[in-house]
Amino acid sequence: MQYEMRIMAKDFSTTGRQHHLESGNEDTTTSTADRIIEATLDLLKTRCLHSISIRDIAAAAHVNSALISYHFKNKENLYNTVLESQFQAYRETVVSAFTTEGDMRQTIRAACQAIATFHSSNPCWLILYFRELTNPSPAYQSIIQPCIKEASEKCVAMIKDGMQSGVIAPTTNPRHVTLSMVGMINYFFMTRQIMQDLALEPAHNVDEYIDFVCCTLLKPVVVA
Repeated sequence: MQYEMRIMAKDFSTTGRQHHLESGNEDTTTSTADRIIEATLDLLKTRCLHSISIRDIAAAAHVNSALISYHFKNKENLYNTVLESQFQAYRETVVSAFTTEGDMRQTIRAACQAIATFHSSNPCWLILYFRELTNPSPAYQSIIQPCIKEASEKCVAMIKDGMQSGVIAPTTNPRHVTLSMVGMINYFFMTRQIMQDLALEPAHNVDEYIDFVCCTLLKPVVVA
């Protein structure tokens, strides 16, 4: 997606290119684009896209505003690139952890840990995801839906394998387990700030919380 946006930006005017040269920015195309993406992502933590101007993004990224048009053509393409990068990271960290390989008790716990690790490293993801759920942009169908569909299918397959392996009750609806597992961990990170502000547990005990989630979902180990 990022490369597509750069191709679309090739029709940027000569004047814009001159601004690029006059900006004195010696970063490569990739590093400049990445700085703009990171600045946009940081602004989106507290503001919606419509309340953020090109000037705001340029100031946050410490670049000439013409560079945003040069790299992304317009704000909507930039937003799509930001979403694409976030959801691709979700695929690489979380969706890849939804597997049917190995000891399923350990595999499911590793998947829970992958979700937690992802949210710790990508605190804006849940903000963007729930904004798109409540007020979808055109990117909802092209970026959000395919990623969540893939994640759901792979997680359900993992849970079904867990049932066949005997670590999850066989009478449980696998999609209910999927929603419960992902939802419990997502909610932990959605509410973590207020838990920290109010000094409530388990704000600082992510691993302990994951243990709780696994104990809730998985059948107890029977010792002979």
